[in-house]
Parts: sequence; structure tokens; C-alpha cells
Amino acid sequence: MAAIVLTMTIAVPSLVQKNANQLALTTAITSLEQFKILRVYYTNHVVNKVQERDGIKAAVNHQQDSNTIPLPATMIHDLSKLFEKNSIQHSSKYSLYSAFPFPNRSKRQLDEFQKFAWQTLQKEPNRVIQRKNIIDDRVLLRVAISDQMQVQACVDCHNEHPLTPKNNWQLGDVRGVLEASIDITEQLALADVLSIWIVSAIVIACLILITIFYFFTRRITNQVSNVSNGMVSLGQGDYSVEVIQHSGTKEVDQMTAAFQLFKETLVERQKLEQQKQLFETEKVTSLGTMVSGIAHEVNTPIGIGVTAASYLQEQLEDIENKLKQGKLRQSDLQRFLLNGQDSVTILCKNLSSAADLISSFKQVSVDQISEEPREVCLSNYLQEIILSLRPRIKRANVKVNIQSTDDHHCLIYPGAFSQVITNLIMNSILHGFSERKGGIINISTCARQSGKITIRYADDGSGIDEEIINNVMEPFFTTKRGEGGSGLGLSIIHNIITLKFHGTVEMTSAAKQGVIFDIQFNSLQKKIISG
Repeated sequence: MAAIVLTMTIAVPSLVQKNANQLALTTAITSLEQFKILRVYYTNHVVNKVQERDGIKAAVNHQQDSNTIPLPATMIHDLSKLFEKNSIQHSSKYSLYSAFPFPNRSKRQLDEFQKFAWQTLQKEPNRVIQRKNIIDDRVLLRVAISDQMQVQACVDCHNEHPLTPKNNWQLGDVRGVLEASIDITEQLALADVLSIWIVSAIVIACLILITIFYFFTRRITNQVSNVSNGMVSLGQGDYSVEVIQHSGTKEVDQMTAAFQLFKETLVERQKLEQQKQLFETEKVTSLGTMVSGIAHEVNTPIGIGVTAASYLQEQLEDIENKLKQGKLRQSDLQRFLLNGQDSVTILCKNLSSAADLISSFKQVSVDQISEEPREVCLSNYLQEIILSLRPRIKRANVKVNIQSTDDHHCLIYPGAFSQVITNLIMNSILHGFSERKGGIINISTCARQSGKITIRYADDGSGIDEEIINNVMEPFFTTKRGEGGSGLGLSIIHNIITLKFHGTVEMTSAAKQGVIFDIQFNSLQKKIISG
């Protein structure tokens, strides 16, 4: 929408001016062509008939001799003077000239445009020559077309006349140039006024849209902030927190619904046994961290979008005030268009980024809460999980590479699967890359049509010492107690893969050589699920 409005604001003045010029050009060409038609008619039906009778002939000085009529070219000159004399403020002028004038016009000097027109039309008879001149603040459109030898009588007359400056004319030769000079000052001024009105309407419409967008964005920001604060409160143990669903936006409403569902699930699972409750607490903490990071990540582009919208609103108000005061200059409008284009680009870029984050969070968060199986494309779902973890991954300066082969759709428990990937990545960040800034994680997947799924997860972190490698998947075993480690991350991975997915997980590692997890399990069968 913004791009269309901006394009119209730039294009309208140019199109209006172009149409005004084109209309004047068409009028001039039409008038000149009518002169040519009139000349041919006059030659065929007047001059030729008169010359067949004695006593009357065609001559240049017909006004001094009652027995003469004007030559065709003389008639054009006479009519041009009459049109110029009778036009409003002498706004239209027509002329006929040649590089081979008869003696009575031999002293006439051609100006630069006339010389150019003559030389060009000699080579390109069908071309239309035009130029705009500004004289005493008046804009004149000069249009010239070729005047060719169109009838044999004209050729004979020119070649046989005793005063002719050239006697080898042929049919089709360009004997002269017909020119129309039209004052288009008023037309251009009217076009400018029309452009200002159109641009004003566009600016006002844009101002209204930006205002609506500004308040709508603020509403979304507040709702996202409420969800974020609610998630933080849940993480702190306050299960009485409520988030009212009233945004009217599908994605944010789904976030709110996911929050409510998440809260209800937490309350229910308080009744479970201690170990299961600890496992679920670990999942809540992981998701809460992800939500906080996502909320922070979303607030940044939306905040930038609000700032850009506010700035654009100020620019619109400034341009509107200048327009009302009659002080709007072309430079002001150009500056406004440039600033507006930058602001719209910033808005689109940041809101698109926020939309991607919200969309990925929506799916992953719902999956983590839901225990229902779902058919997914493994590589695409991996990308959504990585995107939902982007705040933590970015802060840790970690690069995650994903490679997929035989990427068929498979029926899995997506919430449990996302928990496995999340725990693996958080384990690498907390333990593998704790001694240095940044690292690389490579994840390769293969989902065969037969239903067999294999995953290899590898990082280039600090690895695991030989003496503890057999204990890392035991519940509550951690080397980072008091530093963010709960000892449940790898234990949850092992339980999900072996108990829920009925698969296997193998780990190989050595100190300073990173770690590799090889995971295998089968896709769920639809008939088993339905039964």
C-alpha cells in the first residue's frame, strides 16, 4: 500500500505534465496537417482550374492585382498571419519556410530551431520536430513537420517559375517546413495546480493510513508486552497472572491463546510426581527463556517501526502545513518523498522480521504444549525451531547449519522433537562454548519414505571428558550447577528418544573435540495413532 501511494505521488505530477505537453503537441500536429490538406485542395481545385482560363493567374503579389489569386505557398503565409492576428494574446503562430525561398522572401533569416528542423526533415521527412522555449516567462511549444511536394502541378510550377531558386524539384521532395508555435503557459500552470491537488489528496490519505497503522502497531506492541510479562510472571511462579485477549490480530491472538493453554497445562502438571514435575519445569524454563527472547526480539523491530511511523507522521504534518500556507516547494516534496520511502522501507523490513518471529514462535510454542502428533517436513520444522531460538543463538554468536537428505514428510510428536533440538542447542551454548565466544553447530537429517528418521547433531565445542561421559545423561548430573545448569537437559533428550519415540541416541565426544549425537527413530504410523 505504502509503495503504491509513494509511486503515485512521484508519478502523478510527471504524468499530468506529460499529458499537457502531449495534448498541445497533438493539437499543433493536427493544425499543421490541416494546412497541408488545405494546400493540396487549393492547388487541385482552385489553382489548376484558374490557370486553365485566360485572364486570371496565381501570383505572389495577388493583393495588388485583382486578376490574380495567391499561390498555394502565399495562401499559407497569408492564413498564418490571419491566425496569429486573431488568436488570443497571439498565443498561436504558424509559419512556412524553406532554404530555397522566392526572391520576395530571400531576406528572411532562419533561427537555430528552423535551421535544425530544415536539416533534420530533409533526412527524415516523417519526423516531428519539437522544442519548448521560455520567453518572458511564457512557455512556447514549437512543432515542425515537413512540407513535401505532393502534386505534380506544384512540382511543375516551382520548376518552371522564372523566379524559382531551384528548378529540379521532384514529387516527395521536402520543399519547406510547416511550423506551429503555441503558448502552453496556461496549460502547464493548470497541470501544476491539478498535480498539487492530487498530491495533496494522496498525502492526506497516507496521513490517515499512517495514523491508523501507528495506533494499530502500538496496540500489538502492548499485547505482545503483556504476553511477555505474563510469561515472565509464570516463570516466577505466579500462576494467577492473566492476559486479556482483545488485539483482533490473528498472530497475537494465537500467542495469547498459547499463553493461556501453556498456563493451564502448568497448573495441571503441578499434581504430577516429583521427577516428572522437574522434567516439565525444565521444559517450562526453556520455553519461558525462548518466549522472553522472542518478545525482546519482536519489541525491537516493532519499536523501530513505531519510531519510523512517528517520524513519517511528523513529515506528513510538516508537508501538509507548507501546502496549506502555499510554501510547498519542489525540493520540500522531493525531500519528503525520499524520507517517506526510507521510513516505509524501515517499516516493512522490521514488521516483516517481527511477523516471521511471531509465526515461528506460534507454531513451536503450540507444539511444545500439545502432546498430539503431527505430520511435518523435518527440515522446515528444524528451521522454525532454530528461528524461535535465534535470540539465544545470536547472543552466543553461534552459527547453526542444517543439511537434509530424503526430506519426506513424517508423522512425529513435534513438541517432544522441538524439546530435543532445543536442549541439544542449549547444552552446546551452556557447556560446549562456555570457554570461548561463538561456535558452529551442524545438524544433518534424513527422513526416508520408509519412515526411518536419522539425525546427526555435532558441535565444535570443548567436548566431554572421558571420566564423565558415561554420566552426562543421568538425571541431575551437571558440571554447571549454580551457573544455569539443572542436570536435566540430556536426561530429557534420552527419555524422549528412547521412551516416547522408541529410538536410540548415541553420543561420542572427547575433550576439546566437540560432541556428536546420533539419533534414530521411526515415524509414527497413522493406523496406530488412530487406533
